[in-house]
Amino acid sequence: MKQRLLFAFFALSLFFTGCGSDNGLDGNWIKGSSFEGRPRGGAVSFVIDDNAYVGTGYDGKDALNTFYKYSIKEGWVRIADFPGTARREAVAFAANGKGYVGTGVDDDDNRFADFYEYDPSNDTWTKVANDFAGGARQGAVAFSINGIGYVGTGYGFQEGEDRNNLKDFYKFENGTWEKISYIGEKSRNATTFVINDKAYVVSGDNSMKYVLEFDPINVNEKGSHWTNKKYLDDDNNWENVQRTEGVSFVIDNKGYIVTGKLGGYSREVWEYDPTKDDWVERTSLEDEVISREDAVAFTLDNRGFITTGTNSGIYLDDTWEFNPTMEETDDDN
Repeated sequence: MKQRLLFAFFALSLFFTGCGSDNGLDGNWIKGSSFEGRPRGGAVSFVIDDNAYVGTGYDGKDALNTFYKYSIKEGWVRIADFPGTARREAVAFAANGKGYVGTGVDDDDNRFADFYEYDPSNDTWTKVANDFAGGARQGAVAFSINGIGYVGTGYGFQEGEDRNNLKDFYKFENGTWEKISYIGEKSRNATTFVINDKAYVVSGDNSMKYVLEFDPINVNEKGSHWTNKKYLDDDNNWENVQRTEGVSFVIDNKGYIVTGKLGGYSREVWEYDPTKDDWVERTSLEDEVISREDAVAFTLDNRGFITTGTNSGIYLDDTWEFNPTMEETDDDN
């Protein structure tokens, strides 16, 4: 596998859009334990307790239904396969000690609205009785706050029209879906993270230039649970935060957005501080990290990780941890 990754890095070097070394920025990338399953892009992830769960996706030939569990202490372990149709570009969230996976698209361009619940106590999946109320789609986003799941945006079917970017949001509570308000524009392939019981929806297709904050409890002066944060434009040099098919994780109550596409593959890493509504650039993906889209990210023990993804038809299984306080070093093993 190591030779394969070295070859992939050489073959893809022409596609790199920047360099992660000697840039004077804070942060360091550390090589982790490679994903156990087949290399893939368009997978999903969720976290329960001290474990991250990664599965589904596409390996360049077939959509996948295999799933794996990762812990910092024990590494990767295969778990029960996802029982629904194999798919990519689905969504996932964890709520009340269970994982939920749904929506997505298969090899024949069929999109789905079904959801499945994973119980880690007995390693079993159960189909959720109620399909996603927003209809079949791919490239949506999902998160959970206080035991309630939220799913929205994406690309799919709505109001009699298929193949459309979407701008709706729904919450999932006690097995039931309910539509909620949403002030954002149509978008797909955005990314989200949650800090202090507030969710942040960032970036995505359709030039989504605002960061959107969702507070499920309080409303703003306009009577909405959603608030537009500062504009991502060149006036504050934040235009490179915006990207499509990026991923994000949280460390010390700050959000980090990495990977994805901004013209070419983006190597830049940006840190968001919600107390200041402010973005700061951190150390980019280092030279040995292949730039990518369609990866997954997760936080374990206040540590941020990325794994899987794809670059120009090559599918990846390497895992990397980002430490925002370390100085950059080549000794990352």
